[in-house]
Amino acid sequence: MKRFYCLFLLLACPALADLEWRSFESADKTKSFVGRLVGYDPARKKVTVQKKSTLRPVSFNVSLLSEEHRKFVEDRAVELEAAGGLRMVFFENVQKLGSKRSGDTRTSNYNGGYKIEIRNFLRRAIQDVSVDYLVIYRKDSTKGNGTRAIKKGSKNLTALIPNYDENIIIDGIPLTSYYKAGSVTAVAGST
Repeated sequence: MKRFYCLFLLLACPALADLEWRSFESADKTKSFVGRLVGYDPARKKVTVQKKSTLRPVSFNVSLLSEEHRKFVEDRAVELEAAGGLRMVFFENVQKLGSKRSGDTRTSNYNGGYKIEIRNFLRRAIQDVSVDYLVIYRKDSTKGNGTRAIKKGSKNLTALIPNYDENIIIDGIPLTSYYKAGSVTAVAGST
């Protein structure tokens, strides 16, 4: 029996836009609102901003913004396009290492982890991507909650090629299962 408690993944690359709340001003600087940039279509000159007051996305022509905010949007055009074209899927990745029987108890050891599949749906490659991950799990949990452990790392990718899956394997999380008289009595080292 395995339990996955928590997985946090941080994707830090040029493909992600600035997700901070900021104030946007109109071209004549008479009106403003607080929101965060979530999309931009350079061909149609349309910007999409999630308003903080309603949490709803609003689309409008970029020319309605002040020069400073228009530059902010246009500087992030490539990032926004890339962020909209990525898909990430997470898979549990557990491999059995061995099993040992002693009397009426059987102990099985596993190498636990995850596989992260990243696919670029854009028509062009996304360059210089760095994926940072942090996995938080419980270990030694045969009696109670056990102790918390953390596995972190990063993977640098030269480019995400269009319509090609890039896989990142996170392993090295030890799992041990104890079976007694045909039923599970305890699990230690669960993720």
